[in-house]
Amino acid sequence: MNNPPSKEELITSIIKFLEDDVIHELKGQKRFHAHVAKNSLSVILREIQLEESNNKSEKERLEKILRTNDSIKKMNKLLCQNIDNEQIDISDNHLIDHLFKTTMEKLSIDQPSYSSFLAEKEK
Repeated sequence: MNNPPSKEELITSIIKFLEDDVIHELKGQKRFHAHVAKNSLSVILREIQLEESNNKSEKERLEKILRTNDSIKKMNKLLCQNIDNEQIDISDNHLIDHLFKTTMEKLSIDQPSYSSFLAEKEK
C-alpha cells in the first residue's frame, strides 16, 4: 500500500526546493517573487499546523466572555458590538487576556519571526 505524502510534507518539500534549488539561481524580480512564493507557502504550512488549535482556543475564550456558543466570526462580531456598546469593559482582564492570546496566535502563523512576538513568547 502506497501512502501519499501529507499536505505538510508536500508543502515542506516545495519550500525546500525553492530554498535549495531555485532562489539562489534567480536574480532581480524573479528572485523576489520566488521568496514571496516560499514565504506564502510557509504561512499556509503554519495555518495547516496551528489554525485548528488556535481557533479552538479562541472559541473557548469567546464563549466564556460572551456566555454564548456560535461561530468564531459571529462571536467576534458580537464581542465588537459589546465593546462598542460598553457592555464589556475594555479594561476587563478576561478581555485583555483574550485579545493578547488571540494576537499571539495570529502572529504565530503570520509573523513567527517578529521580534516582539519572540520576546513575548519567551516570557
